[in-house]
Amino acid sequence: MKVLLLDLGTIMRGGQRQVFYLARFLARTPGFEPMVAVPGNAPLIALLEEAEIPFTRLPSSRDYNPFNIWKLNKLVKTFQPDIVHTNDAKGASLAALIKKHKGGFKLVHSRRVSYRLKPGWSRNKYLLGDALVAVSEEIREVLVSCEIPEDKTSTIHSGIDARMYTEEDRKHPVLTLGAVGALSTQKGFEVLIEALAHLREDPTMPDWQCMIAGDGPLQQELKLQAENLGLAGSILFLGYRDSREVLPEIDILIIPSVDGEGSNAVIKEGWVTKTPVITSDLPSNLELVTHEHDGLVFRNRDASELATAIARIATDAKLATELVRTGTESVSLYTDQTMARQYTTVYKKLLEDPQ
Repeated sequence: MKVLLLDLGTIMRGGQRQVFYLARFLARTPGFEPMVAVPGNAPLIALLEEAEIPFTRLPSSRDYNPFNIWKLNKLVKTFQPDIVHTNDAKGASLAALIKKHKGGFKLVHSRRVSYRLKPGWSRNKYLLGDALVAVSEEIREVLVSCEIPEDKTSTIHSGIDARMYTEEDRKHPVLTLGAVGALSTQKGFEVLIEALAHLREDPTMPDWQCMIAGDGPLQQELKLQAENLGLAGSILFLGYRDSREVLPEIDILIIPSVDGEGSNAVIKEGWVTKTPVITSDLPSNLELVTHEHDGLVFRNRDASELATAIARIATDAKLATELVRTGTESVSLYTDQTMARQYTTVYKKLLEDPQ
């Protein structure tokens, strides 16, 4: 079975890593022949080259770029994929255009955010898909509410490769709080910074610092917020750093996402590196984390409640140990292998369907 994986992302985020995991699995599985199509400047290329996974460079990261349309159309003619699988919204647009005018393959879309589909082409491109895979049940329900046929939808949570992460004893001189992700409105880092201001007034807290790893459009705004709250000396903005480098330096991991969340990889990375996790109560996060079992949960955008959760873990070693223990058990449900096998089941079902 020939599978063409399409992703137009130019930043290495969770979705791009899922493409790599899936392509690697397919390349190692008899009966599958993967090909990955990405923009020429995509950081995903380095991983594909290292793993010797076939790929092709597209001229642009834009979905409607005429050179992209020409290149993908040519690739479909020469590679003749049985499945074209898109992994981002722009990729979904590009592949849907080819499907609409040429056809000849089954089209699978992965949807990784819980925002509603807008009317018009933003929705119609997904209607052209033969299968739509949501990375959380919340996202699947949103798709159905946007009039995507339910029988086309399924849920496959994203996975991680536990072998890529190391467990290290944490012997930091100062309690280190941390967060990892793009500095965008979706990720809610302004809530975290506000919570840190509350923590300064908590007499039970030991000395602490906070690391924020990521870059994005809100970087300067967040730095200004920290400065205005008198926290500039307590927060380290690291810029983009691979989470595998940062997590061993963190004692408590915080995921303050405010909307749009899918199957959050950072939660799973916290579990696999034995880091206590705190997350907002977005529905997709709650599909992963059970409060006081494998993490603590706070009400979305409630900085005061987040501060309380941080203080609980910081001052209760028994609680922290228990969250780590059960988190280690939970991550076993979300491996890259499990994720990839579920996708191959979707592919096989599509090719068995005469429609």
